[in-house]
Amino acid sequence: VDPYAKVWQLSVGEQQRVEILSAIYQGAQILILDEPTNHLDVDAKEELKRALLDYRGSVLLICHEPEFYKDVVNEVWDMSKWTTKIL
Repeated sequence: VDPYAKVWQLSVGEQQRVEILSAIYQGAQILILDEPTNHLDVDAKEELKRALLDYRGSVLLICHEPEFYKDVVNEVWDMSKWTTKIL
């Protein structure tokens, strides 16, 4: 990627990365977690769940364990068929 490219010249995925970084840079309180429950035992998962429930910012969570995230999130996007569908 050309670091001097104009944002409109970037691919859609690159533009989305710029938007996320811009929000973080401007002070947005956001956690981006990709499969945070991998390799955690039951107690550690419960502690993570408690920490996420106490967190006052936004959380983007990629997880395949509904039993973990169902009490933590307020929106689920199903990406399994390469489309975005809000459940």
